[in-house]
Amino acid sequence: MNKHRVLKAKVKRILPEGEALARTEEGETYRLRHAVTDDEILISPSHKRRGVMYAHLEQVVKPSTKRIQAACPVAKQCGGCALQYVDEREQASLKSAWVQHAFDTALQVETEWFPIETRVLNEHSQRRRVRWQVEQREDGVYLGFFAYQSHDVVLTPHCMVLTDALNSLRQSLERYFSKHTDVVPESVYAVQLSDGIHVVLTYAEKIMLAADALPQCTDLAIQYWQRCGASLRPISKPTLALSDVLPTNKQSIALHIGPDDFVQGQRFGNESMIQQLLLWCQGARRVVDLFSGVGNLSLPLAASGMQILGAEVNIASVRAANANAKRLKLDAHYQQANLFKPVDITPFVGADVLLLDPPRKGAKAICRLLPRLMPQCLILIHCDVHAAEGDALEVLKQGYRLKSLRALDLFPYSGHVESMSLWVR
Repeated sequence: MNKHRVLKAKVKRILPEGEALARTEEGETYRLRHAVTDDEILISPSHKRRGVMYAHLEQVVKPSTKRIQAACPVAKQCGGCALQYVDEREQASLKSAWVQHAFDTALQVETEWFPIETRVLNEHSQRRRVRWQVEQREDGVYLGFFAYQSHDVVLTPHCMVLTDALNSLRQSLERYFSKHTDVVPESVYAVQLSDGIHVVLTYAEKIMLAADALPQCTDLAIQYWQRCGASLRPISKPTLALSDVLPTNKQSIALHIGPDDFVQGQRFGNESMIQQLLLWCQGARRVVDLFSGVGNLSLPLAASGMQILGAEVNIASVRAANANAKRLKLDAHYQQANLFKPVDITPFVGADVLLLDPPRKGAKAICRLLPRLMPQCLILIHCDVHAAEGDALEVLKQGYRLKSLRALDLFPYSGHVESMSLWVR
């Protein structure tokens, strides 16, 4: 590949994850970032990986009518948001199309389809979970994000996709560590819950930190933690039990969430997923939740009167789910199981609803077991459209039909999209 050429190209479409597909006048196809469908551009070839050719965007010769000015000042450098040059309405349409395409084989005339609703980015739709990389410079200590495909740290005075509380926290941490350079961490992880923020400071070696000196900069309580290798211990004592408030068909419930427990990155999106599940599970008595995590999705179902059996590989998540179920006096029980390996499925057979919320690689092995699991209906939740497509094909083979499909945007401006699908026999 001649990397020194500058080629004319036109962008054909934007692919899932946010890379654009552009075709040159000579008929070559390249992938690149920050281009928008119908842009006429100049590109320079960069590299080839697994048979795919990549390029850098050199100039937008004729911008697409769908292109906007990026609101973020470091959009070109930061690796976080792939769709900064696409307006909100087009983002919703684009991500909805990704989901539709993934389920195209299963879509029928009678399938209910719920595309993404266009929403203005605000406190409810901004991200509440973040990992900052820490960089120490001559003029101070800064928290930022890795540049695209690089370990260079990109700095910005304000991140538009994060909540105000997290932006305020970052500024306070920068001021604190700029004054206390002997305790600067390698990275900082923070997750904002309903009543507080877990902040995890990662170090190569264990150090002594004064909890009362660390910033308390928001209206929310802050629980500090120190991570050193596999060890995670609280800095702030007594340790705060922070919670996420979730909707149910009755009154809301508060789940205790630890610093390592998985929560969806956007509060509004998480609540929307739960409300959709409550609707789809109406009338169900027994629900099996596989890849259950800390019970974020199924404990609200239990609080609405359903019996829950869950399974999850992470033992800490299993303990947290069972502890929450016991504290809230819910009929929900969770067990440890590696669902990517052979497992005794006997306890999971015959559920009214089988809920699968697998990691990015999907749950094809579990889908193949549907003739033995025999749920009345199946709900799939995917964070990767490629995995969703593979799982959908497998579910079709097992005799289920797609009743409802919904797309959700939990990460505005990123190339990620979530899907929820309801299947019946």
